[in-house]
Amino acid sequence: MKTIYKIILISFLFTTIKMQSQNKFHTTNDSITFFYNDLFEKLETKYLKREEVNWNSIKPFIIKNATKSESFEKSLNTIPKLLDTIGCNHCELFTDKGSYKSTLNKALYADDFSKEFISKLQDNSGYNFEVKLIEKNIGYINMPGMLLINISQDSLNLKTQKMYDKVIHLKEKENIKGWIIDLRFNIGGNAYVMLTALYDLLGDNIVYNSMDVHGNNISSNRLENGTFYSNNSVKTRIKVLSKPNLKIPVALITGKMTGSAGEDIAIAFKNRKNAIFIGESTYGFLTGNDMFELPFNKRIALTISYIVDQKNKYREYITPDIEISKKDNFKDLTKDENIIRAFEFFDKKE
Repeated sequence: MKTIYKIILISFLFTTIKMQSQNKFHTTNDSITFFYNDLFEKLETKYLKREEVNWNSIKPFIIKNATKSESFEKSLNTIPKLLDTIGCNHCELFTDKGSYKSTLNKALYADDFSKEFISKLQDNSGYNFEVKLIEKNIGYINMPGMLLINISQDSLNLKTQKMYDKVIHLKEKENIKGWIIDLRFNIGGNAYVMLTALYDLLGDNIVYNSMDVHGNNISSNRLENGTFYSNNSVKTRIKVLSKPNLKIPVALITGKMTGSAGEDIAIAFKNRKNAIFIGESTYGFLTGNDMFELPFNKRIALTISYIVDQKNKYREYITPDIEISKKDNFKDLTKDENIIRAFEFFDKKE
């Protein structure tokens, strides 16, 4: 009897373990399928080049590969393959452990930059928003990339106001004759915040438009009384403290790393009077992304449009009016060749 009991018990335990294993796999499989179905729904309805993709072929192929993964998290390793397949080189999936993006983008190497640039990049100081005076009367704004995870209205408004206030503080404290906006470290992020922070130099204007692959206008993105509107949707706003000055000269410094939102800023100044572009051609991310929520606390920055200027002109990248390469000096900005050429531009405008 004891032997029979042991056999029955062992058999029961084995069956239970097997069923638990099957249930666990089934649950993981379901989670992966549910997630990818939701992702594909957004891609098929929102992605800029969705009409060029054979979704009936790609979708089952990707999901089949994803469901071979041991866990849901490992299934996300399929994302770069998906983005590469549909040509979405500007898209990026975000998780609390990192991000997944396309491998199609052009590579940048240390040799592409000056030693001074690499040094500032490595100590991360280039990624700090900064407003300060250069010499007696030149305002300098370092506008780095800003990936803001908290995109609640209150959070964006607070961030924008703090940045805008710094610009106004220097403006009211000093007799500024020209502004330099340094975009060399701006690899992208939230353009709404960056552009609204520069409201004092842009005023009430369309900053850029968004178009689909057929040239149809999707959205008009404008600043009005310190509020950034995408069509009629409020993205961020500030309390205006000073009347904007649209006549003061502005020099924008661009570089090879300037991309996405950094390029959006450049586009906003393209048709502004008394503006000049100095440095190098930008990276070439002039497509518009929007953030979409996905299951399991994941998000995707999904490319939905082309970014064009006020006159609906599209550019693959921004080319400078004055080309300067590898002549940076961040320890003493007055010896930086880009800054020197900006000074010359301001002197001519006096």
